[in-house]
Amino acid sequence: MRTKWIALGAVIAAALGAIAWACADAGEEPTWALAKKDYDPGGGAGMLLPSNDTRINMFLLLADRRGFRVEEPAVEEGSPPVALFPWMVMERQTRGTKPGAFEDPVEPSRCQSVTAGNAAFAAALRANPNVPDADKQPLIAARAALSPWVKPAEEYMPMVCGDAKAAPLAPPAVSSPAGREFAAYLAATQSFYGGAFDRAADGYRGLASASDPWLRETALYMVARTLLNRAIDRSATDYGSIAPVDKRDAAGAREAGHAFEAYLQSYPSGRYARSARGLVRRAQWLAGDDADLAAEYGRQLSATTPLPNAAEAAAIVDEVDNKLGLPTSKPEIVRDPVLLAVVDLHRMRGGDAGNREWCCGPPITREEIERQRPLFGRDSELYDYVRAAEAYFVRDDPREVLQLLPDAARQKQFSYLQFSRQMLRGLALQQLGDRNARGFWLSLFPGATRPYQWPALELALAIQEERSGRLDLVFAPDSPVTHPVMRQMLLENVAGPDLLRQQATRPGAPKLEREVALYTLLEKELWRGFLPQFLGDLRLVPADAEPNGFYAGTTYYDARFNSHLDRPPLGKFGKDARTGNAGCPAMPATVAQLVAAPRAIRPRLCMAEYFRLNGFDDLSYEAPAPPVSGEGLATSREQFPKGRAYSRLEEYKAIMADPAASADDKALALNRAVRCYAPSRSNSCGGTDVALSVRRAWFNRLKAEYPQSRWAKELKYYW
Repeated sequence: MRTKWIALGAVIAAALGAIAWACADAGEEPTWALAKKDYDPGGGAGMLLPSNDTRINMFLLLADRRGFRVEEPAVEEGSPPVALFPWMVMERQTRGTKPGAFEDPVEPSRCQSVTAGNAAFAAALRANPNVPDADKQPLIAARAALSPWVKPAEEYMPMVCGDAKAAPLAPPAVSSPAGREFAAYLAATQSFYGGAFDRAADGYRGLASASDPWLRETALYMVARTLLNRAIDRSATDYGSIAPVDKRDAAGAREAGHAFEAYLQSYPSGRYARSARGLVRRAQWLAGDDADLAAEYGRQLSATTPLPNAAEAAAIVDEVDNKLGLPTSKPEIVRDPVLLAVVDLHRMRGGDAGNREWCCGPPITREEIERQRPLFGRDSELYDYVRAAEAYFVRDDPREVLQLLPDAARQKQFSYLQFSRQMLRGLALQQLGDRNARGFWLSLFPGATRPYQWPALELALAIQEERSGRLDLVFAPDSPVTHPVMRQMLLENVAGPDLLRQQATRPGAPKLEREVALYTLLEKELWRGFLPQFLGDLRLVPADAEPNGFYAGTTYYDARFNSHLDRPPLGKFGKDARTGNAGCPAMPATVAQLVAAPRAIRPRLCMAEYFRLNGFDDLSYEAPAPPVSGEGLATSREQFPKGRAYSRLEEYKAIMADPAASADDKALALNRAVRCYAPSRSNSCGGTDVALSVRRAWFNRLKAEYPQSRWAKELKYYW
């Protein structure tokens, strides 16, 4: 028998990596919206949505069905609450890991049970009165010495679980009949961990009538486990990947499944019952019996018996995602309400015909959902939600949503399904421009008591206020929209100068929000040429404001790894801002000179130096205002006047051509204009690009006309 170096977990991962139907947690930033028709890897929400990772939808429905407590999402001190998130954020809360932590998963392998098996063997042996102490000690020592991990020949390969070439164990010298049964079990166990599965199965079968009850039960379970590992070994390629279904040992996998079922019949509440049920599913997966596997998962998801905790629910969800593959390519195998609802929502995602096979399977239709009615049985709330979701996300019919989902907003608390129903109704009202939409959103807040519900509702209301042109209501003192990221996004991208000035000076606003509002106000006034207003607002900058530091606002906020919101370096606008070595005064003085004389050449060059040295060149890439029809938060028309977009390059062009400019001014302008393209040959100064030949001409002019200038002497190249 060939010894495969790959662990069982790697075999399964290799087989499933390309088809996991929830999709991996990709690195995209979330779209801050709920009415999304496409999959949003980082933008899951606390309601059932096609755009959610399917694991999130399963987890929420499991919480309703099986009564475990969903914990509040963990955030680091000083970070905003979690509003939109990938599955990993919800999952890590069940494990108690910190935000941003990377967990190294341990691949499942038969060798993982060595330690626990050792303890169980010793306990059973000590409890058996028919084995004398003289036999117990060598048996316990032999089991403790069992070490199945084998180092491979190649150093870069991982440790191997067992070696089928290993010689059979020399059993300890024991005299009692009961002790010899334990010795036989020990020999079979060495064969199991060594990968000699036929020898192991024969050894375990020989203990079917053992006198010790622990041995009888454990040996029966281990027969099934051995058969499954043998089937996996026979289904693996030489490179450790799993073979296609038609080349796997399906017969062996089914034999293992029957053996686990035999164990469960004999020991329905046995010590290995939970493991055996899980391994039945693994056998079904290996055999390619997707319909049986889907039925088993459907029973778990639709059951009503309580689960002990969220961690067990997350394990079920992950297993479904890993083992079931892509049920949307064969939806007919799904027959249970919860799994069917999850699959239906998955199929409501957008996607053209070319990518639907890997994206979301065959499109769902209204007629198909109508045919599913018997499968949902008495679960009319879930069935009607699926119908309404299809109407909204597939056929764009919000009026049908209102017919299917009656108003039930005023509740003390919502289950996740109830919350989803009312949230979808609110989205339909919002899409129709119903005048009662805002009041409907407000009426939901008292019942949004479960984790992830309140932030989703805040987002819905914030978008409502933005779309209706009432951004002031988001920032009213009694506004329920308190989420720092949502408010900051609106300040950065939509708010006009009056609102920014209001929030910069409002005593009741959080300190960070006041600083963000002021930074945004000053930045836009400066970059867009509203210099008199800038000078007036500059008085609001604290004297001790920090002048240094990178700041990108909410651009890089991420609920997974970068959940902090940085404080803006307001000192960049003050007297301590960097002004370079061109003899420029403090930044406020430069602005004052430009207000008094807008075409003055040296202040214009000093302003350019200020932009260059303080990291404001990136503003040259400011995106155009998004369309009013944008689907997410902070995508409506900006309320801040556009003004005149500042460009260092255009200033340099004008100054080098201005007869009134001094020789030193022109030399400095030529130097900096050439450097706008250093070192990447891409313009970092805004304005209209110029060809390489123009930059060469600038360089040659600087060297020819101003050879004694410091600006000519220090410039060695052009780009």
